[in-house]
Amino acid sequence: MPPIFGVAAAVYLGLAVHVLRSSPQSVIGFLIFLMGVMVAGSAFAYGASDATLFNIGRVMNFVAAALLPVAFYVVYRQFTAGPPNELVLAMLLVVPLCTTGLALTNYWHGILWTVTETDAGLQYSAGTDSAWFNRLHAPYSYGLFAFAAIALMSRLSSIAPAQRRTVTLMLVCALLPFSVSFANNYLDFGVEEFPYTSAGILVMLPLIAYVALSLKVYEFSPVAYQMLFDHVRDPIIVLDNHGSIICVNRKAAEMLGPPERELLGKKLWEDFPDARALLEQAKDLDLTQTLKLNTNQVYELSVAPLLDSRQRKQGLVVVCRDVTERRQALSKLADSEHLIRTLIETSSNGILRFARDAGDTENPFRCVYANRAAESHLGNGTGTLVGMPLHKVQQIRPERLLSHFTDARDAKSPVSFEIRTESDRSEGWLRIVGEPVGEDFSVTLIDITSRKRQERKMMADALSDPLTGVLNRRGFEKDGRACLRNCASGAVLYLDLNSFKSINDRFGHQAGDALLKAFGHRLGFCLRPEDILGRLGGDEFAIVLPGVTVDDAKHVARRLVATASEAYIIQGQEIRCSASVGIALLPQHGEELWHLISVADHAMYNAKSVQRDAANDTEAYIDAAIASWSRQVG
Repeated sequence: MPPIFGVAAAVYLGLAVHVLRSSPQSVIGFLIFLMGVMVAGSAFAYGASDATLFNIGRVMNFVAAALLPVAFYVVYRQFTAGPPNELVLAMLLVVPLCTTGLALTNYWHGILWTVTETDAGLQYSAGTDSAWFNRLHAPYSYGLFAFAAIALMSRLSSIAPAQRRTVTLMLVCALLPFSVSFANNYLDFGVEEFPYTSAGILVMLPLIAYVALSLKVYEFSPVAYQMLFDHVRDPIIVLDNHGSIICVNRKAAEMLGPPERELLGKKLWEDFPDARALLEQAKDLDLTQTLKLNTNQVYELSVAPLLDSRQRKQGLVVVCRDVTERRQALSKLADSEHLIRTLIETSSNGILRFARDAGDTENPFRCVYANRAAESHLGNGTGTLVGMPLHKVQQIRPERLLSHFTDARDAKSPVSFEIRTESDRSEGWLRIVGEPVGEDFSVTLIDITSRKRQERKMMADALSDPLTGVLNRRGFEKDGRACLRNCASGAVLYLDLNSFKSINDRFGHQAGDALLKAFGHRLGFCLRPEDILGRLGGDEFAIVLPGVTVDDAKHVARRLVATASEAYIIQGQEIRCSASVGIALLPQHGEELWHLISVADHAMYNAKSVQRDAANDTEAYIDAAIASWSRQVG
């Protein structure tokens, strides 16, 4: 038998580990573990020839026997009324923990059993020979186990039918070992030395494995009808045919005030005429009505006849649902809807709602709502947008919206784009945002005119020179390249101020800045609207002249040099400062902007020597300012 007990103990312990891993909070796993410990103790003690092994086995037997009734009681509570509170559990553990302590220390005091090694083998006392066992441990353990088993059996009818089978199997698994143990200890059943309790647990191994692995008893908690009744969140009151209270749940007792025992037999709402009238109306009908039972709470009362299995009326069931918060929420929702409607109506953004028109296949969407801003942006202010088919609202690109919201792939996603609007007064911009709303869609019109103007201003500021007001290096590169791409011929001029550094040193940086600003204005005054003027840095300027001939370029260069040579009045002083110019031709010297600027720059420095040698010969200087074709091509 010891090997069989050992194998069974290993299986029980394996089941316990599986259950505890699957559901660490379940007491079933601990219960199976204690069964395994009990069987393992018999594997050590039964037939042992060594006192140490015998003592180990007896310790395991007593520890398991002490804790098993408490574990079974906790299982009973979990299956019916809920887990016991901590104080009750602590009191129930007093005797089992004392037995455990005595078993662990029995080697020194021998209160629970004694063992002696003789030539004939081990001589040991039976557990029933111990006063602690007979007077305290056994009565307590068998009594607690019997109480839990009887209480669980008495409540089987209150457990949901679908769960009774599992609970019944659990009872059978517990009652067989318990009955065999009790019969062995008190009814002289069998021989005294044989471990009948462990044998009973061993016999139940297949059934316990089935309950644990197949039914997974650890994963659910059987629900009792009374538990359901008490845990319903709505107050429930059961009346007899005379209108007297025969049953209430916890919520009903809290609502009515007195505890259930004081409510039984009393008339419900004797001092509440409206509620009594409702009860009278509901004697043979199902009625639902909202009543204000007190100054703060509003209840929805559902009253229905209580019928037995033969459809005979036994009374009334009154369900009171607290709808105070729902009423308040509905009131707040109405306020929120009013606020949202007000915000939509007064919003500066135009808002439209387009609904499907099932009767018009050619124009499936029609405007069903438009706020004031939408009428201002798109309509004439008389409400003409409402009822208008989508295709007639041309300002919002109806074909784009229609293609998006009729496409099965895109219909559930938003769409956004920008449009330009024109009026007699000015140009404007709108962002169109289409959002799906069920089978319909909404359109929001956002006026982005100010943003567009700001973007243009920021772009202009980013591309212009803050001192002179002409294009800066980045702006000149952007516009100059675009200009050269669109013309077959033209010229690029490169200019700087002669002796600007000495003027800057003599008169100061403020005078130098004023001179650059005046020079830039003079250059711009001499150019056409399509010409591109930019300051590259310091006193260096560049000009793109699209569509000009060589003679035109020479004429412009001559005029620029002459204008720049005129006297400047800076800070009340007359300052004279001439300018140098270099000319590169398109396409003779190239087509790329920076290459032409480099050619013009080189030509300007070649012309500076001519300017010194022939200061009064403007024609010779201008001719020298044009880059040599043969040199550039070569």
